[in-house]
Amino acid sequence: MVLPVAPQIESDMRNELNRFISFERFPPCNAYGLRLAQAGFFYTGCSEIVECFCCHRCYSRWNTDDVIFLTGRFMHAANCAFVLGTDRSNVLYTIAG
Repeated sequence: MVLPVAPQIESDMRNELNRFISFERFPPCNAYGLRLAQAGFFYTGCSEIVECFCCHRCYSRWNTDDVIFLTGRFMHAANCAFVLGTDRSNVLYTIAG
């Protein structure tokens, strides 16, 4: 069971850097926090469950036989605005320079 994320935390997860930071305590497995954050996911803090900031679909079925875990559309809801490219709330992490 996944507990709902507080509204303030949920809005903060629109920011890719915040999503990446959420993986600080992610259990060791073949999923990579940076790739998951780029794919719109943040770590819920519960078991190995990640959630999309946009469609709120959760995913936790990690295949430990894979060398590199691949993220993809299959992890999101079919109508996820982030995957469809229509979401305007995502904030990308960029390095100023």
